[in-house]
Amino acid sequence: MFDEDEARSLLDSLTAKQVEVLDLLAMHRTTKEIARELNIAPNTVDQRISAVRDKWGTTNRKDTTRRYVQLLELCDKTICDFSRVDGEPGGGDDADQDLPVDPVFVLSDARPMAMHREWYEDKGRRPAGLEAFDAKFGRAGRLVAILVLAMIMAMTLASSLAIADALGRLI
Repeated sequence: MFDEDEARSLLDSLTAKQVEVLDLLAMHRTTKEIARELNIAPNTVDQRISAVRDKWGTTNRKDTTRRYVQLLELCDKTICDFSRVDGEPGGGDDADQDLPVDPVFVLSDARPMAMHREWYEDKGRRPAGLEAFDAKFGRAGRLVAILVLAMIMAMTLASSLAIADALGRLI
């Protein structure tokens, strides 16, 4: 493992933009979510993670995130309310975690797009396309729109079949 000086050295080797990405990655955000929050391209997020992996010699995102959180712990820095990303199997590190008996995990994307209005307002942007539709009408509006489109498709299909049948009788 690392001592505190090595941990500080590794953390100091990161750029501010890499730290931004790692902070969000440590909070279990996906590349797409990180890109939206930082207003950058998903490819840029992956490049920043890759640059950190190259610096630290880690093999994947999970290992990079785990090391980042461990280094923060060594330096008594925190970015979130949990002590590690996930325990290593058989490592025995899970004993000091205070987890509830029945932990509840919630996906942040499970909420309607109307709740993301604050993000657009903070960025000075307006939602476009389906995001604008969701922001205005919510899930109920989406369901109604899907039903209306299904009915239009069914009527178009029925009309096409009726026209084909009528043309078949003429021939």
